[in-house]
Amino acid sequence: MRPSSIFILLAVAVLLLHHHLLPGVEASVEKACRDAANRSRKINYDFCVAELRPYPGSQVADQKWLAVIAASLTKDKATSASDKVKGLLANTSDTKTKKCLESCESIYEDLLSDLKTSILAIKEGRLGDAKTHLSAAVDAPSTCEQGFEELKVPSPLNKEDSDLTQISTIALAFTNMLG
Repeated sequence: MRPSSIFILLAVAVLLLHHHLLPGVEASVEKACRDAANRSRKINYDFCVAELRPYPGSQVADQKWLAVIAASLTKDKATSASDKVKGLLANTSDTKTKKCLESCESIYEDLLSDLKTSILAIKEGRLGDAKTHLSAAVDAPSTCEQGFEELKVPSPLNKEDSDLTQISTIALAFTNMLG
């Protein structure tokens, strides 16, 4: 047998052993998103893949790290939404809108705190704590939107809150899949 053939066979054997001896160590973004979407109709597979695939390290991440990435993406989106609220507050004179935005600002502050805690908890393997804080994160955007609905004011945060709900639901699903 030629040396190049032996090398190819050895490489294939190593890959096969890696997959059989270390199941679950590698989790592709597509597989993780498919598994999460199969477990919850609230998760949009295409959104999940589109959000996670470009994140640095996501293509080689294991399931735990994908949960950290999803929670980090949620934190990034919450930070952007919070920044948008601050900008809108500076330029809004309508009292009802201002009241709703102030409520959302407070909700996002709590959300960011929950996300920081959940990211650390996932990394440390404290899954119960992570799930508690991520569950609060899932509910936060709808709480913000409820204020606008109750005061019959159009929400300028529909897109942000929709995306936040989706990515936080994904982060919670990935964390639930860890155990």
